[in-house]
Amino acid sequence: MTDKTKGNVLVAIQFILIAVILLMASDEVNVPWIYFGGVLLIAPGIIILVISFKHLGRSLTANPVPLDKGKLVETGIYKYVRHPIYTGLLLAMLGSVVQSMAIVKFFVWLALLAVLTYKAKFEEGLLAKKYPGYVEYMKRTGRFVPRLK
Repeated sequence: MTDKTKGNVLVAIQFILIAVILLMASDEVNVPWIYFGGVLLIAPGIIILVISFKHLGRSLTANPVPLDKGKLVETGIYKYVRHPIYTGLLLAMLGSVVQSMAIVKFFVWLALLAVLTYKAKFEEGLLAKKYPGYVEYMKRTGRFVPRLK
């Protein structure tokens, strides 16, 4: 299997898991603090996504295989986190899980976490081959959350 094909498979699994979390029926939870708790995760997740998309610009791709003409971005939010898009997705989807209070959705979220972790490691290997400074960048920044100094 080529890297591109492997990347496409990972992207497909990622989107299927997100769709399951968002579209799976669950009992409505009418508890305001639970709803608000979900919003406290969804809102920053979406903000992180928007900021991440903006900073990547033309280097943005869902496939973990870097674009031929892509540039390594180490500024903005990427100065602190290597995969802020995955961070934003995980936060937003966890907020959706919290709002539904569905244990099945939580297990789907755990599967999404596993897939995104695997995808990030795969992507990091490819980026380290393409960009000579990437290994040093990895030492300075966290994968999904900023490193404490």
